[in-house]
Amino acid sequence: MPIEWLAVVKELPSLIKELGGLITSSRATKNLLLSELKNNLKQFENAKKAHLSYDQLITIVSNEQMLVARKSGFTFSLIKIGRIQEKHIIDKRNKRYIGKDCEWLFISISDKIDELKKLQSQKSFDEIDELNIPLQFSNLFFKMKLLAEFIR
Repeated sequence: MPIEWLAVVKELPSLIKELGGLITSSRATKNLLLSELKNNLKQFENAKKAHLSYDQLITIVSNEQMLVARKSGFTFSLIKIGRIQEKHIIDKRNKRYIGKDCEWLFISISDKIDELKKLQSQKSFDEIDELNIPLQFSNLFFKMKLLAEFIR
């Protein structure tokens, strides 16, 4: 599984640790969302170490708590108020998200995970060349990383 783009993320362990620290001081839904984000980032890290395929990775990435929060009308700005500014951007590829807020990021991440899970349930990612699956996973990862950096 070619996830070379993940190797450039050296600060991922500290980012995951800091998200863990935020979880202890938050309310229930916020705790669950931060925990899910933290676990998803950890799954990407583990997938690289264990050389998992994209088919395997999508089965362990979760958007369950994001869906529950959306259905209940959770206000995502309770996690972080404001909009992404240039100072929040570490990876240049995320500059296109300047002006987006916490809610937009959570919904976008949740929708992408849902889309990939549905696609994978129909056909193995190895059999799909025309949709550039590695790029889709890369974009998902960097969006989750941006959200974690923004919250931090």
